[in-house]
Amino acid sequence: MLHFIHPALSRVATLDPYRFRHQALLVASLAVAATLLLSTGVSVSLATASESNESPPGSQTFAAGAELATADAVAQTSGAEVREVFTVDVRPPLVYPVGADAPVGSPFGHRAAACDACSTEHFGVDWNPDYGTPVVSIADGVVTLIGDPSNSLGVHLEITHVINGQPITSVYAHLQAGSIPFVAGDRVRVGDQIGLVGTTGVTTAPHLHFELRIDGIAIDPVPWMAANGAQ
Repeated sequence: MLHFIHPALSRVATLDPYRFRHQALLVASLAVAATLLLSTGVSVSLATASESNESPPGSQTFAAGAELATADAVAQTSGAEVREVFTVDVRPPLVYPVGADAPVGSPFGHRAAACDACSTEHFGVDWNPDYGTPVVSIADGVVTLIGDPSNSLGVHLEITHVINGQPITSVYAHLQAGSIPFVAGDRVRVGDQIGLVGTTGVTTAPHLHFELRIDGIAIDPVPWMAANGAQ
């Protein structure tokens, strides 16, 4: 057995037992050291191989993170480019159709006829701004009538509103031909332009004939508008 491990050990064991024991311990120590070195080398190789295998996924993860960050930045930039700007449209509930400062040409009620075809009973108020002045809806409502321009009111329209819980109809007459941008059934908001001051129908000068009707009965628009806070 000793001969297979090292030929010298067989001779030493026969001639000098003490020296044999010393040589045997040395050989055993070398064998243990060699075994440790071998196992350590295998571990180092395995660890190196493991790190080599893990590196690409680690690099991919970093690259993916960079790509996501870039995509997010692009998305934010893109979002900034297409972001819409919203404004708040705050309107008063009731406004004058041609402004609060328009001069009154003819008041509501009985009057002297201004022309042969003009009436003596005036069911509205005539405001006399300049020709072509925009006419606006006094409140939110629905267009209920586009009038026949061949009658005395000329080009005109009616809008039905609900103001303070009460149905009210407003009438705008003597408008310019072709200036009404709505048809019956359209919804309008307070302040929307509904026409232009003209001279169609029975008139002596450009003006807006304006009426308010409650339950079909005409009322004086001037005090009613003032009492309801028209602007």
